[in-house]
Formats: sequence, structure tokens, C-alpha cells
Amino acid sequence: MADETAAPAREKAVSRGRLTSILVIVGLMVVEGVAVYFVANTLSPEPIPAAAAEGSGDGSTDTGAMAEVELAECRPSNKMAGRFVTYKIRVLGLVDAKEQDKVEAMARARRARLEEAVNVVIRSADPKQLDEPDLTTIERRIKYEFDRIFGDETLIHEIVIPELLQSRPGV
Repeated sequence: MADETAAPAREKAVSRGRLTSILVIVGLMVVEGVAVYFVANTLSPEPIPAAAAEGSGDGSTDTGAMAEVELAECRPSNKMAGRFVTYKIRVLGLVDAKEQDKVEAMARARRARLEEAVNVVIRSADPKQLDEPDLTTIERRIKYEFDRIFGDETLIHEIVIPELLQSRPGV
């Protein structure tokens, strides 16, 4: 008879021990989560405001002193997706207004190399890059090539592609 009354008491003690173990583990997990949150917030850098991130990095975000210069217009092709697609593209550069004449003269003198660079970028581009709504990857690659051709990374502030039309043969 003593065994019959001791069995429920033992089961209560075992279930109470499991409950305390579970509560201790859950409590430790909550404390760890809170600690990770606060440590991550204190060690992470402050976010850059969007207006400053769009600048060229030299602090000059004043577009009033900028001018657009036509740098290239060509018809490259791409067959990276397994189908032949021809593009018609116009490329403009956003430059300082005081350097507009200099850049236009340099662009005329280097017209063939600029158009070749655009052709190479478009021919080697992944179809996903050509389908981007803002063409960020293509603009970045073209800017890199133009900076290399001009020999000055600060001359062109931004590449603008106002026209990129695609056409397939037989369409």
C-alpha cells in the first residue's frame, strides 16, 4: 500500500523536475536572444541616408551644375540566352557643366573605342542584367569601361541609358 501512494508522488516530482528544466532552458534562450539583439545593434554601423548613397562619393550631389554628353550610340547583339537579340542603345554621361566641352571632344576622339566597349558589355551581359528595370549592372559596367578609356574615374559622374530597344530577327 505504501508503494501505491509513493508512485503518484514520484510521478509528480519527475514531472515537476521536467517542467523546471524546460522553463530554465526557455529562460536561457530568451536571455541569449535579447543579448544577441543588443550586441548586434551596438556593433552595427549607422545606415547611410538614401540621398547621400546616391551621390558619386565625393560629396557633390548638386545636379544643377551637371550636363549630359552623348557618348555612344550603337546596335550590339547578344545571344547568351540561346537566341539572337539585337539591341539599339544610346549612352549618355552625366558630367560637370564646366567640363562638358572637354568630355565632348574626348568622346569624339574616342568614339570607336567607346562604342566597342558598349558592344562588349552588351554581348557579354547575362539576359537578367539586360532585363533589369533600371539597368544598374549594365550602367556600372559601361561606366567602368568608359573610365578606363578616358583614363579618369572622376570625369563621368553617372551613366544614363535613355534608350535600349531589343529586336529579334524575323520579328
